[in-house]
Amino acid sequence: MRLSLNTLALSAMLAGSCLTPAMAQARNETVHFARGTSGTTIKGSITGDQSVRYSIGASAGQTMDVQLDTDNASSYFNITAPGASEALYNGSISGNGTSFVVPSSGNYVVDVYLMRNAARRGETANYELTLYIESGQQAPSAPQPANPPQNGTPAQLDLSQMPRFCAGEASAEFGVRPQEITVNAAFQSDDRYVTQGYFDRDGDTTFFNCWFALDGSFDSLK
Repeated sequence: MRLSLNTLALSAMLAGSCLTPAMAQARNETVHFARGTSGTTIKGSITGDQSVRYSIGASAGQTMDVQLDTDNASSYFNITAPGASEALYNGSISGNGTSFVVPSSGNYVVDVYLMRNAARRGETANYELTLYIESGQQAPSAPQPANPPQNGTPAQLDLSQMPRFCAGEASAEFGVRPQEITVNAAFQSDDRYVTQGYFDRDGDTTFFNCWFALDGSFDSLK
């Protein structure tokens, strides 16, 4: 039986469409901070090949802090700079917490996703994504209060936020996923605050301390 050219062309198109990989179900959201704040924590959930692309505006010289807390070890985030085709930061390689100086002004995209193996199994990840934008300008020095302020910005963290911030710093420093890091509650030591943490890797335990000034600003990781 002869087939017309139109029939053959239609058959080829249908066969080709079966071989095309399914596109990820990406949802785009724009992040806005509440008036008078420099950060926010977003709760979300993704299943299978779903992903959420959070767009956040930042200026060159500012510091961006990103922390992903998730109940699925195969869930990560990437950061893409304005106009770039490749990720500036890849969470599956470097961990689910980072802090960096913004290289150029514009809208940065934080993409939360599941790795392909987990997506194929239809797994779900429930997560909290914490985003902060710190000013790149140094404010004049001022007398430090006896207790850290409670506004929750990364420049002025309260005691309850210090462990999570420390876990993000340690994740970026040591290349360990935040889920594998344990950080204890912060306490005052002399004229600073400190929170102590550790993680296990290759049978060895690494201990570290995060130090904060009395105004709640991050000082160092040692």
